[in-house]
Amino acid sequence: MRQPINVSILEHLYFLRFEVENHFDLVEAFVTRPRSSIAQRLINRKGYRKTLVEKVDLSVAMDVQRRKVDGPAFQRSKSLERLARLLDQLGQACIEFTDIESLAETSDKRYKDYAKLIRRVRKSLALVIINPEDANTRQGLKIGRRAAKLSASLKETSAQRTPPPKGTQDASPVLHFQIHRMILLLRELADALLAANFGPAVRLQNYKQLRDAAHAYTEDGGSFGVERLALTRSGSTIAALKAEHDSSREFMAVYKEGQAEKVLEEVSGVDQWKQVYPKVAPTVLSHHVEQETDLGSMMIEHLPGRTLEALLLNSQWDDARLLISELGKTLRKIWKSSRTKERAEPRYMQQLRNRMPETRQAHPSLFSEGQVICGMSRPRFNALMDEVETLEKTIRAPFSVLIHGDFNVDNLIFDDLKNRIYFIDLHRASYSDYVQDLSVLMVSIYRLPVMDPAPRAEMMALIRELYLFARRFAKSNKDSSFDVRLAIALARSFATSTRFIYDTGFARRLAFRSGYLLETVARLDPEKLEKFKLPLEEIFSD
Repeated sequence: MRQPINVSILEHLYFLRFEVENHFDLVEAFVTRPRSSIAQRLINRKGYRKTLVEKVDLSVAMDVQRRKVDGPAFQRSKSLERLARLLDQLGQACIEFTDIESLAETSDKRYKDYAKLIRRVRKSLALVIINPEDANTRQGLKIGRRAAKLSASLKETSAQRTPPPKGTQDASPVLHFQIHRMILLLRELADALLAANFGPAVRLQNYKQLRDAAHAYTEDGGSFGVERLALTRSGSTIAALKAEHDSSREFMAVYKEGQAEKVLEEVSGVDQWKQVYPKVAPTVLSHHVEQETDLGSMMIEHLPGRTLEALLLNSQWDDARLLISELGKTLRKIWKSSRTKERAEPRYMQQLRNRMPETRQAHPSLFSEGQVICGMSRPRFNALMDEVETLEKTIRAPFSVLIHGDFNVDNLIFDDLKNRIYFIDLHRASYSDYVQDLSVLMVSIYRLPVMDPAPRAEMMALIRELYLFARRFAKSNKDSSFDVRLAIALARSFATSTRFIYDTGFARRLAFRSGYLLETVARLDPEKLEKFKLPLEEIFSD
């Protein structure tokens, strides 16, 4: 059951919408009859609009203080704040018409066709009705459909315009631009109305698929809720679908969206895992790709449990140790069942080189261009990469296995009731060196923002357990270059991880470890690589 919306927010939003409609009435009149008196009346309305926007901001700020952060009520209030911002931008777009010099010099009614489009945008604003019931959804969808029709009408109007008389200026291109901008804002208004019901995970683009998925799971498919599960770096949505009136906390499915190519890659990755070791992969219930927008989405089964990241950040050490123990058993089975005779060639240094521009952009001073300390010179980071890359070509993994490809702490889920591991975000699945997954997981544990000595000691113990498990696997499978490859892979992961770290001091610690590992490997005697043992304590101790 949805909680009631704060009445003061609704009141200020109502009058804000009414004020923006006044703006539209005046700008329509100005485009029809470009008079300075009308322009001035429009400009004078700005203060009224800004006052109402500020009142909405203050009401939202007071409301969210008593809400659970990122909970449904919090998200609804923030969606209404976004709605106010969009109305404000529409009002400002109206005022900007008064700056079109070529419009002020034209005769009356020359641009009446554009004035009619402005009137149609204004009429769409009447659909901005904030209601705790499903009216928000219906009105949002109606506005979305109107915006699409307005776009088509605007193109037709501009295409049919006759050139102005010789020697006079043509305001059509600027009018087209401004009205197009208004239509885009109208589409965002539609998204904001949907978000007022469902939260920021729902937009015009994905509403139909979410609704269809709800119909597949419940008789009352129109009544469903959406709970955002994560914010990704790329801006894709990950959300859970839930029956609106279901009293349990059970989710029906998880909705993911992103670039069409990545969605298709993940579907393919899940298929690979289903063939090799189906227990760890979620089931893809459906997927969809929009050819026009390059947007893809998928519905997958909701997996019970918690991520390794959640366990570590909440100091749930017993469950984390159980996860790592179960992970070792699971990986051993996966690596044995998927093993092929083809020697893996992951090219860690090439991976690192490809990511260095972005990595250096985040922290430009971390990766040295060469240093002299007490008369002793240290090589440039690029030179170290070159040296290690030459060595890397001689120590390929003796076999290939199916790997996750992005084996971070947030892509591992542990169901402690069934003592079962799940892998998610499988779009980078491939056959390669098992050391790659191991190195990514070890570094993703190390880089978590937990700095107190006791919890960091617990995390380092988990890293040690991972290493010892993998080393035993390497020994039993006669993988003599395991430690050297792991050192190279760790150097790659430490360096590229700095682009996700804000704290320069902590990022420097990661960069230092990367450089140390590269220097260590570069100095190795190629004839004695099998005797090298990874200096685990030195690398992961703080």
